[in-house]
Amino acid sequence: MAAAAPRPELTVQRVGWRVLAATIIVAGTIAVIGLRWWDSRGNTLPPVSPAVVVLLAVVAAGVALLGLRVRRGVRARTITDPIGAARILVLGQAAALTGAVHVGYFLAVLLLSLPRAEAPDPREQAFAAGVAIVVAGVLIAAGLFTQWCCKVPPEDEDDGPAPG
Repeated sequence: MAAAAPRPELTVQRVGWRVLAATIIVAGTIAVIGLRWWDSRGNTLPPVSPAVVVLLAVVAAGVALLGLRVRRGVRARTITDPIGAARILVLGQAAALTGAVHVGYFLAVLLLSLPRAEAPDPREQAFAAGVAIVVAGVLIAAGLFTQWCCKVPPEDEDDGPAPG
């Protein structure tokens, strides 16, 4: 009888704080350069849409709920679709990176709005950017939480069938 072929190992690089911090810095820098250029042409800063804030919050909730679903399956050892669980892991990582890009952009909007905060419109812009930063941070947290939920404990060698 032929020996069972070893199971291929799927390793996924985890998204860590360094990657997220670098993403925030790069996105924020690009946004500051672009928004300053836009402002120098006599235009006003684009407003922070409440729809974007709501959408980021809804995505964060959905990603976290999917992560919880995978976590329950991992704990109960009832995952029937490992490819689906891997997709949810990647979704969580993408959500964390998307949140980091949004934090960088909204930080740029906040920093460019603060010098003019004595006027009502820039003050509202700065407040909306602050709220958006918090919600984008929640999206980062939801993505990292989902990534944590998809962590599978190592298998015990004694659980497999006896060779023979």
